Amino acid sequence: MEFEFRFDIVWNNLPLLLEGVQTTILLSLLTMVLGTIIGLFVAIVRLRVRKIFALPLVVYVEVFRGTPGLIQIVWIYYCLPILTGLQLDALTSLVIAMALNVGSYLSEVFRAGIQGVSKGHIEAAAAVGFKPGQIIRRVIVPQAAYRMIPAIGNVFVSAIKLSSLCSVLGMAELMYQGQIIIANFFRPIEVFTVVAVIYLIMAYTTSLFMMYLEWKFAWIRRKKVPFWQKFKQISKTSFQIKPQGNL
Repeated sequence: MEFEFRFDIVWNNLPLLLEGVQTTILLSLLTMVLGTIIGLFVAIVRLRVRKIFALPLVVYVEVFRGTPGLIQIVWIYYCLPILTGLQLDALTSLVIAMALNVGSYLSEVFRAGIQGVSKGHIEAAAAVGFKPGQIIRRVIVPQAAYRMIPAIGNVFVSAIKLSSLCSVLGMAELMYQGQIIIANFFRPIEVFTVVAVIYLIMAYTTSLFMMYLEWKFAWIRRKKVPFWQKFKQISKTSFQIKPQGNL
């Protein structure tokens, strides 16, 4: 018996998949925004406080990076209400779990990017009278952001794929809608193929956007000489030791 592909079934149920795409995009965007806030907060706190005080944040990062996302989703939805008495709906539980997962990865990206900025540049900025906010805006962010963009893009793509686990709580995202079509028509190969292509389009679009941001930062760096380069030029001209004449 020859197998016959029936992609017409998927085409006829395309509106159902598009509804799932909207939910997937919503979940992914909320996860990216909240995950970025969490990751930035954790990174800054770990860099500014002593290691003993940052230990709870270290535990959080290691736990969420070292355990499967599916377990995190199930635990927050089912176990957190038992421990705290706080009842959360499926959407809130999913966003919290995914944001904590993404935030744990982004915190390491942010921490590595900030630590990659030369301490000499920061000390030079402070020496010429820059305030802490100015140092962050004009010295740390321009150098760290350019290096972090590719890694941030990878985490954002992972967030899109992580959203496929939300179907376990009955959230009507893309994977859940695909499973409904499979249950009705028993055509898993065609449905999963189309679902995979849709995920690929969303992930590749995110990658292109992050590549655009990386190119934009590179263009700005070429057009505008950064502060730390200006300081190097000033240092070479102002503090150069001139040869003395014969005594």
